[in-house]
Amino acid sequence: MTTAIIAACLLLGFSAVALAKGPEAAKLSGRRLALETEITRDQPPFTAKLIKDEDATGDSTGSRSLRGLELVRFTTGTLKPESLVAVDRSMARSRALEWSKAVEAEGSSPEEALGEILPSSIWFQARLITKRDESDLALDAKAADAYGKVYSELKTTLATTRATSAAMEAIITEVWRYSESAARLKAGPAAVLKTRDRWLPAKSQLGSSHQYALDIFFTGIKRHGAVETGPTIRSMSRGVVVAAAGDWNGGDKPSLYRAGGLSPKAGNGAIIFDPDQGRYYAYFHLSDVYVRAGQVVSAGDALGKGGNSGINARKKGHGGHVHVEIHDAEGGAWTSYKIRDFIVAIR
Repeated sequence: MTTAIIAACLLLGFSAVALAKGPEAAKLSGRRLALETEITRDQPPFTAKLIKDEDATGDSTGSRSLRGLELVRFTTGTLKPESLVAVDRSMARSRALEWSKAVEAEGSSPEEALGEILPSSIWFQARLITKRDESDLALDAKAADAYGKVYSELKTTLATTRATSAAMEAIITEVWRYSESAARLKAGPAAVLKTRDRWLPAKSQLGSSHQYALDIFFTGIKRHGAVETGPTIRSMSRGVVVAAAGDWNGGDKPSLYRAGGLSPKAGNGAIIFDPDQGRYYAYFHLSDVYVRAGQVVSAGDALGKGGNSGINARKKGHGGHVHVEIHDAEGGAWTSYKIRDFIVAIR
């Protein structure tokens, strides 16, 4: 049944377009349907209705309630970024609840189908871009070939991501809380690396490195030509894997980037959103990635192996570490000092 749910969720074009344009007519099997959603917490499930049902000539044929896979398709469409512009948290949560109940009614788990409602990896990459990053992003977007194309898409996505981030995070949080199994996952915090496998730069060195990220270095690595493999990287928190990629193909400069990864610079990695804390944890430059978008993880779960994927990490003398970022959804990026103190305090 899960396969049927996922297959149904892929057939969303008509509802996503209708929601993005407002209550306009949308064609479905030769019929024009004006859609209106009446979704609130106080209503019983399955309340999305077709308030008009007209044929091609405009003759009204009555109204009916959405059921089954049709309801799953419709409610999934209401959760897409293009349908969330100007949607507040309360409405977003109501839509997520309606979707969860529709999926459950079809015999699947909302947690298992979570990957079908997540935005693209690019959306979440854009979510971690701060105002101070925008000038660098603009320069990268002007570059030629595959490298510039990725950053141009990131730049284009930025406005939509910022306009819909609060609603999307409310949706993920609502589905997370609706799922009873999520509450049983180990909360953490957990060590990103075993103590014997890592060393941290001294605080006095942080001023000359990333201001809002921390490079945690490996005590040992294996080399295969230009490729490095480090120790196992683990999730510091429980949460939802919102982006993951292990297919980076590139070299030590922009012109050598071909495809894949979270981005040309980040390389392979994973981004975890912890709904309990409203917080993102990002892990970049991995070699292998064990998780996929939509998967839920416990604190301490293996995310992959350390590596040196990503253009900067692939440069001679620049690998041997995992790049870690922590972003509060409402408070912004953590400084390297705060990340270091957090990691040191984990026992």
